[in-house]
Amino acid sequence: MAIPYMGSKRKLAKPILDYICAQNPNAKYFYDLFGGGGAISFEALKRKQFEKVQYNELNTGVVELLKKIRNDGVTPDFYKWVSRDEFNAHKKDPTWYGGLLATCWSFGNNQKDYLYGKEIEYKKLLYHNVCVNLCIDSLRELNNLGSNIPIKVFEVKGIQERRLFFRKFFNKILGLEQLQHLQHLQRLQHLQHLEHLEVSNLSYEEVIIDTPISETVIYCDPPYKGTGKYQKDISHNDFLEYVKSSPYKIYVSSYEFDLPCVFSMQHRSTLSATHNNKVLENLYCNRLESPIKPLTLF
Repeated sequence: MAIPYMGSKRKLAKPILDYICAQNPNAKYFYDLFGGGGAISFEALKRKQFEKVQYNELNTGVVELLKKIRNDGVTPDFYKWVSRDEFNAHKKDPTWYGGLLATCWSFGNNQKDYLYGKEIEYKKLLYHNVCVNLCIDSLRELNNLGSNIPIKVFEVKGIQERRLFFRKFFNKILGLEQLQHLQHLQRLQHLQHLEHLEVSNLSYEEVIIDTPISETVIYCDPPYKGTGKYQKDISHNDFLEYVKSSPYKIYVSSYEFDLPCVFSMQHRSTLSATHNNKVLENLYCNRLESPIKPLTLF
């Protein structure tokens, strides 16, 4: 459960939190300094031991998107079609809409490139009009372009039933990635205790952490060296110095980092240039812990 985001820890969040909670049974305060899509923060919210969970993210648009979902839920505005020109004009806006475009309408969630190639954009628009707006004219146009979708499906009773039919059909057969992303956001709005999540929009070193050292854990998932670039990058040397000098216990997710590795998870990377390439995701810590056996996830 997370906002679509490059390098999301959605599939790794549970084992990461299982490990952190087992190693820190007295921890009451959890800080996620590079919140990204929020997968780790949302998983931490489910853990009863934490009295406070703080999500921090430098990208203002993504933060505003999370606040929008937390306060208003996924509204009809989320289902508006976004063209290539609209995307390029507003993908960097520091608003919830800019955050929506950057995450749900970008290729590979890279926050830079439009989701669809020029050669298929018009067809995707027609699919969207059928699924979201139940537009029979768009369905006829698709058939004129070579599709073979029976018009009689519009005889299905009830608007919601028709919309559900079309979304299932197009997501399964033709793929409408933006609707798949929105389904993740819809699940997120129903997350229990989401309203209690503390949210900040700062650089990691600006986050004020004043809770008791013995009851606090910090998690960091900074941009990895050698992987896809995010809109905003960091100095890895400065970050390493921040972690090493902190009096708090800090966990860092990375493929490699200049700290003891305490936990490893093998999985298939979505950031790898090689399709379905297995990688070893490591968890590092600035406080001495006994490493455990690597875990194979998927």
